[in-house]
Order: sequence, then structure tokens, then C-alpha cells
Amino acid sequence: MRNHSALSGFTLSTLLPVSSLLNPVGDKPARVYWRRRIEILVVLVILVLFVGKACSGGSQPVADNTPLPAETTTSSAIPTPSASTVVSASPTSSPSATATRTPAKGECKDSQVRVYVTAESLENTVGGPVLMRFVVATNSDTTCLRDVGGSQNEVRITSAGGKRVWSSDDCSPGGAANVRPISKSSPYAVTVEWNGKVSKPGCSGSKPEASNGSYAIVARNGDVKSEPEPLILN
Repeated sequence: MRNHSALSGFTLSTLLPVSSLLNPVGDKPARVYWRRRIEILVVLVILVLFVGKACSGGSQPVADNTPLPAETTTSSAIPTPSASTVVSASPTSSPSATATRTPAKGECKDSQVRVYVTAESLENTVGGPVLMRFVVATNSDTTCLRDVGGSQNEVRITSAGGKRVWSSDDCSPGGAANVRPISKSSPYAVTVEWNGKVSKPGCSGSKPEASNGSYAIVARNGDVKSEPEPLILN
């Protein structure tokens, strides 16, 4: 019985504060007390939220869903240089390139140049002299500049079997440059004389007379050669 009375007493004592909370006592209307209690409750809720946020270490970072731009790779085309500008820039380059001379503005290109040579007489006497007409022209009436100096020109005589007999460069090599305007209708022309003797490069050794027979004459200006023309010694 004592236990039951204690329990009843405990229940009543705990319910009294709740009763006073639900039924506020005072000289002011009840709504005033209710408003104050609501305001206090709101403040308490805000304080609880603030403390909880501070204890959690701040807000979690928000993921950025903006897609990153795709990585692009730019390929630098190393362009390849032309044959006229390829120069070995390093001694370790392999293979080394050889520069090709490009004509300056106004100069004749080899493809424009024509070289001709003919004997003034098809048949000539053994022991000479043999006179030949050497001509440098172009393939059109457009004028261009060409070096026709001695270092660029050569007249060569070979036997019917192709053996070298004589060259204008053997005993008179080289010579100063002689740049002239030429065209198809205004060529450079000169007479070359052969003494009828056999010669060698450097003008060395004996120079016997070329024997009678058939020969061919070929002329050159730079890298441009003429067609072979016949020559007869008798």
C-alpha cells in the first residue's frame, strides 16, 4: 500500500508543473503568456539549430555539376621544307642535304636555255683549224639574264666511238663571269676555234694531231648541253 501511495504522489507532483504550463497563472490575459512562451520556444529552436550546425563543422561542400571542358590536343604540323632551301643545320644531321641554287630574279632558268653548236664546215682538213659556232639562246622571245662567261661554257669533241679528243677547257679553263640578256631572237653567239690537236685536262702531255675520221661536237653552258653535231676530218 505504501508503494502505491508513493507512486500516486509522484504522479501528481510531476503533473502539477504541466498543468501550470498549460494554464498560465497571472494578472494578464492568457494569450499574452502563450505568445511569450511561443517566442521563447522559437528562440530555443534557433539556438539548437545554430549549435548543431557549429558542432557539425560547417555545411558540406556542394558538388559542382558543371561539366569540365574536354581537353584538346593541338598537333603542330611541322611543315617539310623545299629542295632549294634544305640546308644541313647540324653536323649530326643524317643524311646531309645539298642546297640547290635558285636563279635570282630575271635570271634564265636552265629549262629556258638552249645551247647549239655547229661546225662552219662539215668537212675539215686534218691539222685544222676547225671553226665552230657556239650559241646560247632561250626557248621564247622573253628576255632573261644568263652567265655566258668562259667558266660556264665548254665545247668538246669526241670520236665516233665516244672517246674524248679535245675540250676548250683543257688549255683555257675558267674565265670571268659575263652576264648578258638573251632570248630566242637575241642569242649570245661566238666562234670557237679548234687547232685540230688532241688535248687532255690541264693541257698536259703531248698534243698530236687528230687523225682523219668522223667526230661529234657537243657544247655546254652551265648544266645545259647541246645535241651532238657531226664533224669530219680528212
